Amino acid sequence: KCTLAQLAAQEPDGNLSASPKDSRLSWDASATWALSKDANLYVRAANGFRASSVQGAGPFNAKSVAGPETNTSFEAGFKADLADRRARLAFSVFHYTVKDQQLTAVGGAANANILLNAKKAVGRGFELDLQAILGEHWLATLGVGYNDTKIKDPSLAIATCGSCTVTDRTVTDPVTGNRRAFIDGNPLPQAPKVTTNFTLKYTVPVGAGELYAYTDWVYRSKVNFLLYES
Repeated sequence: KCTLAQLAAQEPDGNLSASPKDSRLSWDASATWALSKDANLYVRAANGFRASSVQGAGPFNAKSVAGPETNTSFEAGFKADLADRRARLAFSVFHYTVKDQQLTAVGGAANANILLNAKKAVGRGFELDLQAILGEHWLATLGVGYNDTKIKDPSLAIATCGSCTVTDRTVTDPVTGNRRAFIDGNPLPQAPKVTTNFTLKYTVPVGAGELYAYTDWVYRSKVNFLLYES
């Protein structure tokens, strides 16, 4: 536990408060084309905004403030009912750019939790969703996602863990002597590149209800828990 005086002593300016003020106009535009009564194409472009975030001072870290971020995204897709409406397909491709991406850096000798901004982060990929009635009693679904994300900030280096093997390029802080890792080109944390979900259900009517067997399979590729790779 820390007293307010001890927390304030950690702050370069001795100030525990933060009062960011942000405003921005966001927009969203989309269009849809009907190819038939059962199929359509769509496109969408949008710009979103997230205001500043504040991380309060604590026993392990000083106060930190991440400035506002903006996200510009583009998406195009296809949706259709197939096989006399016994199947439904949705497929989309997307690309987005987040400027001044807000990130949380965890690590360092004090195991600090610090908010910061990267110059930008980009992501692109596709999503597929398929539902199909395979027979009188069978229903199957399949979902596949691909999301390739990258942090783009050649000068951004963050504190690393004290007892792990960091595989990113590192530099030693000349002031503190702590090791810092450059995270340019790394994926966003908790963002798997590939996700897949498959379900299969067999149903038999019984009286006013039903008896069913159901299986659900999920896969995701590896993720970075932190901003640096180790």
